[in-house]
Amino acid sequence: MKPAGSGALCDLPAFGRWDFGGFGYGLEPLILPAVGDPDGPAEAVPAEDYVESCRCLAAFGERGLLTPEVQPCESREELFWFRWLTGHQVCFVVWRLIAQLVDDLSRGRRSADEVLPQISRYVDGYSAMLLYTGSCPPDLYNVLIRPSMRLRHRAFSGAWAPDYWPIRDLFRRRRLPGLAETDAGELLDAIALLHLIHDGVAARLVPNGRSLLREAAVSGPGHRPAGLIYDSYFTTLRAPVPRHEVVAQLLRRLVAIARDVSANGLYAAGDADERPAELQRAEVIKCENGLVDILLGVAQQACGLPSQPLPTFRTSLAEE
Repeated sequence: MKPAGSGALCDLPAFGRWDFGGFGYGLEPLILPAVGDPDGPAEAVPAEDYVESCRCLAAFGERGLLTPEVQPCESREELFWFRWLTGHQVCFVVWRLIAQLVDDLSRGRRSADEVLPQISRYVDGYSAMLLYTGSCPPDLYNVLIRPSMRLRHRAFSGAWAPDYWPIRDLFRRRRLPGLAETDAGELLDAIALLHLIHDGVAARLVPNGRSLLREAAVSGPGHRPAGLIYDSYFTTLRAPVPRHEVVAQLLRRLVAIARDVSANGLYAAGDADERPAELQRAEVIKCENGLVDILLGVAQQACGLPSQPLPTFRTSLAEE
């Protein structure tokens, strides 16, 4: 699949080369439609093309797999900067896909029984990306990543993410339309795990609990400027993009992340031992160990392919 008029980088990933960012641990801009705008008309993509990309993703789920094009990253700064930007870009796509499912549900285009398992799978993908982006060693986070956000705005906040705005209520555990007679336990468990991981990553990287927003002596910008600042920091552009290009950009990132985790592991040597209690919970450890499997499930679902069963890492956290 070649890039079309949107300008998005959307060749599907393949075996035998590192094909994201032009070199190992390089970056790419993400192009998405404006929040609330529909995807452009999609071209028909042969199912076998998507299957091949998913097979590539699955192959790198084997921990410790090394190939000539995927070697451990020699620079901590380069590795965790790659993870911070690329992992967040995956979140933006996943949030958009969730928002579309929520909209389908609220407008009666799809049933709750059809939509809830899909939303749950995407929420698990979001949890995996929290672990991935939050794997940065705290010392490096505080000398590299946190200052880079502050330089964009003293009150820089994750709450500014444009693609998150349409689904904030979902993650605040507010009841979705059309669920009065539907068992939403699977989704509630997925959201509970998400909050557990979010709290653990925050405690690990910002142990004093003082976000840039709380520390800032200035107020944040208005709604639209905040979104523009956030997008520009994470090299995300807005333009009409068809669905197949959105999916291809997601696949490119998921395969690059799987290759990274295969070559480097999730945590730096010795860093995984010093984690807050939230990240030492059994269900979080299972999520870590199944991270690439979770991303494979996200990829298969986004491609419209049959998905493997969800890993059994979730428990009834929502009831605790």
